[in-house]
Amino acid sequence: MFHWCYVVMSRCPAARHALVLGISALLPASALGGGPADWQAADIQHELELEERATQLALSPDGTRLASAEESSLKVWEVASGRLIQRLYGHRSPEVEWTLPVTGLAFSPDGSVLASTSWNPGVVPKASLKLWDPSTGELLHSLAGSQGCREVAFTADGESVWAACGRDAQRYSLATGEVVERAGQVPEGLLTASDAEAAADALPMPRQGPAHALALSEAGRHLAWAGRPPTYPAPIVRVWQAEASDGADYLVLDLPGETVARDPVTLAREHYSRELPNPVTVEQIEQRMLESGEVRVMLTLSNLKDDALRAWRYRLTFEPREEGLWELVRVERKHQCWRGPTEPEEWTTQLCI
Repeated sequence: MFHWCYVVMSRCPAARHALVLGISALLPASALGGGPADWQAADIQHELELEERATQLALSPDGTRLASAEESSLKVWEVASGRLIQRLYGHRSPEVEWTLPVTGLAFSPDGSVLASTSWNPGVVPKASLKLWDPSTGELLHSLAGSQGCREVAFTADGESVWAACGRDAQRYSLATGEVVERAGQVPEGLLTASDAEAAADALPMPRQGPAHALALSEAGRHLAWAGRPPTYPAPIVRVWQAEASDGADYLVLDLPGETVARDPVTLAREHYSRELPNPVTVEQIEQRMLESGEVRVMLTLSNLKDDALRAWRYRLTFEPREEGLWELVRVERKHQCWRGPTEPEEWTTQLCI
């Protein structure tokens, strides 16, 4: 199925999660190496269908949790599975019966606290700044009263949180909930919206319209994009995971005897796919056009019926030739182990036990 120069094909007997409309093979953060994030080679980790338009997004620093504020709800998602783990309620007014819009979201540096702010002209909230435990959904603090708040960000030590409430910005202690400092605005170094915008601009496929909200993890490997493409029946959030640009986590293989084809995906499957006698084995293929004019094909076989190997991943690079032909110029591979030198979720080129 071609989709904006980006192809995902999968053979899997198991049903997909209800919220996942399209999912590529998952790259754990530990497999990315130490190189800079390469958003041109990013993968869509999940595509989540929402009930309403998302107005705010936040990713935990390690990229494992995603918070989304829709027009009347606040949710926390588990990034690895795309599973909704919490619905948070509390941004309300004693004067009205509806939820007030969330204007800011931020995770603490260790991901253990989620801050949310709200503001609505002419409506007095009970509390405009709330601190939550994203794992349990427990409300830890209700702060700022009826001032109305916008931006919110945690300090680097995680011991306090800044929020732009009323006519200035306040720094609240997480231990006491008291204001310990005031300033004209939230310190700019704590706000990273421009970094998320730069990453979104470098993604490998069109986003089909403007983003309603963006968020980038502190590690810079996960990006969340919210919008509503014109061809989609509902708003969505796409969670992207970047690759390391150095590619050092792949083993380079010799080229096969046949390297030229009209369809790179067909050639990739002929050489590197295999029959799937195990009914739970999953085969996934992605194809994307790079800015260089090359085509990148990713072929992943997971849940293998093998005592040592859990999954194979091949990365094939094709260059254009005359008359609509493509030539395979580079083949790379890595794998996951059931047990061995790394955790089962991690990708490696080391021998499995």
